[in-house]
Parts: sequence; C-alpha cells; structure tokens
Amino acid sequence: MTIQEIWKEATRVRKAVRLRTPTSDSMIYRGIKIEKTEDKIVIYNTRLTGDFYKEISQQEYEVFYRYGFLFGVYTICIHNYRVILNKLQVKIRNEVGNRNNQRHYNALKQYRNTVMNKFTDTLKLIQDENRRQLQD
Repeated sequence: MTIQEIWKEATRVRKAVRLRTPTSDSMIYRGIKIEKTEDKIVIYNTRLTGDFYKEISQQEYEVFYRYGFLFGVYTICIHNYRVILNKLQVKIRNEVGNRNNQRHYNALKQYRNTVMNKFTDTLKLIQDENRRQLQD
C-alpha cells in the first residue's frame, strides 16, 4: 500500500475529522493525524507529546504500508494506552506508598479503568479489522 492509498483510506473513515488550511489538508482519527501538503504526506501521533505532534517512526509507517490506515491507527492506539497504563501504575504505586491521599488514589484507579476499557475496545477493533482483511 502506498502513502497515497493510506491517505485515501483515511478520507473514507466516517469518524475522522477533516482539517483544511491554505497549505495542508489533514484527517485526525483516534489521536493520529495524517497531513497532506503539496509535496508530501506525513502521519503524526498527537497523544504522547506535549505542544508539538511527533511524526511516527519508520517501523510504525511499515504497519500502515502493510495493513492500511485503520489497522495502523489501532496499533498506535494500543501502544499509547500501554504507555499511559505504565505511567498510571507508577503513580498508583507512589500514591499507596508515599502520599496516601485516598481521593487521588480513587481518581487514578478510575482513570486506569477508563483506559483499560479503551484498550479492550481497541483490541476488539483490531480483531474486526483482521477478519475484514482476511475476507477481502
């Protein structure tokens, strides 16, 4: 699959948001931004960085080339959720061991539960996408 085909697939995703500026055309879906300018198409992960979006790695581009836009997005989402869960685990451990603030501890547990649900839902989407690709 080429980057142009990935762009076309991204434009067909119903839940994706389209952003048009005078210099670029972009689609954002589940924290992944694919941006088309006059000379190139770039994919960014908007979740793990601060003020600036980080372009995905060459290894992540390979997932997009091999399996398409949706599967690539879901794969990066799973990675993002794992990073968030690892950070939450450290924060919860610190809360129990040092601070002992029950309200903050409960809020962290609730957030962990929310992220775990998103993680599970995304795994189901990956399975659905795998089935769809096997049928094609």
